[in-house]
Amino acid sequence: MLFDEPITGQSRYGPYWMYTLKEKSGEEVLYFAPEEVNEQIKSLRKGDRFEITKHAEQKGTKIVTRFDVKIEKKNLESPANEINKSNGTDYFYDLMLTSCRDAVRIQNELGGLMDAKSLAVTLFIARSKITPNGYN
Repeated sequence: MLFDEPITGQSRYGPYWMYTLKEKSGEEVLYFAPEEVNEQIKSLRKGDRFEITKHAEQKGTKIVTRFDVKIEKKNLESPANEINKSNGTDYFYDLMLTSCRDAVRIQNELGGLMDAKSLAVTLFIARSKITPNGYN
């Protein structure tokens, strides 16, 4: 998902939920979710990944459709995920604080060969470009 929430509205056919998604190929698409799918994905946030499978079955003269939604679990080893789970309310503050702590740890491991400030800024920039699911 590319945004936290869908665009919602009402048409002559009823309510709609329009999501902006990125397919596996990298192409951005708009997806008008049926109510059944919307109920399953409405709690997801930007960067979350899922797969929708549509099943159609003929019952007599009617075609009945149903949708399976598989939500991918987040990669908990991603540095950005560790930050997102913190109790702080400011994502970038937490990200910078973690980057500074890691920079000092790296500096100590290398016996002071590296500048902690430069390391912290480098780590912060790299981590701020990673979305919670590990993709840019």
